Amino acid sequence: MTILSPETHADLGWRPAKGFHFAREVAMVPVALAELPRVAQAMPVAFSKSEGRWQALAVMGPIEGANVLVSREGKWRASYVPALLRVYPFRLVEPETLALWSNYRPEPQVGEGVQPFYKEGALAPWLHQTLTFLNTVHSGIGALHSPLAGLEAAGALTPWVGPKLDVPQPERALSGLYALEPERLSACADSQVLDLFRAGHLRWLYAHLDSLHHAERFKALAKDIVAPQLEAPRQPDKVEQAADVLAAIAEDMGDTEL
Repeated sequence: MTILSPETHADLGWRPAKGFHFAREVAMVPVALAELPRVAQAMPVAFSKSEGRWQALAVMGPIEGANVLVSREGKWRASYVPALLRVYPFRLVEPETLALWSNYRPEPQVGEGVQPFYKEGALAPWLHQTLTFLNTVHSGIGALHSPLAGLEAAGALTPWVGPKLDVPQPERALSGLYALEPERLSACADSQVLDLFRAGHLRWLYAHLDSLHHAERFKALAKDIVAPQLEAPRQPDKVEQAADVLAAIAEDMGDTEL
């Protein structure tokens, strides 16, 4: 992780990425409450608990290190792009502090098409907008913990496993994912279900349930993305890079009460 600061990045900037090659090995990414219904229209949404906090994840691949929604040419193959991927290469460290994803290298301002990070010692207006946006996203990610924790306590969350693929590396299967069990939700106390309804949570919970069918699409998309990756020896540097990206996101999620 590289913290952005005027002392070290005053003469550097960002060139907009061409395509989504950077996300080809990111199989899951946290999503915010406000975007969850739209995410659910395009890909599976599952739940996960990290460092004691529940979050919703956009599932973009059937195994770790493979995002089947990014084509070989770097094109996005779904109707929606999760918010945290739309602001690549920026991530939030604190409410007023931005950092760069570890796999990104800033460029000198003199480069054509490069947008400077700073203007007169302060964040450039476009980057300040990014900071505001990320604060909103992280607040929305944190908003999911309380209702999911309540459902966990009621026994309404059960382990979820995506479609089975015939792959030679079963250790790369996704794990630690959960889904809502409708029958157990029906068995919850009336007061709890009423609270979920009044808070507007039932809408995204049912969107989550409806999203799980998208996992079947992985079988077709995985043919030209996952299989070649599995046949070729994995490159340690790329694997570590993808793991670093996910670890950085997970670290951010530990600070969701922004």
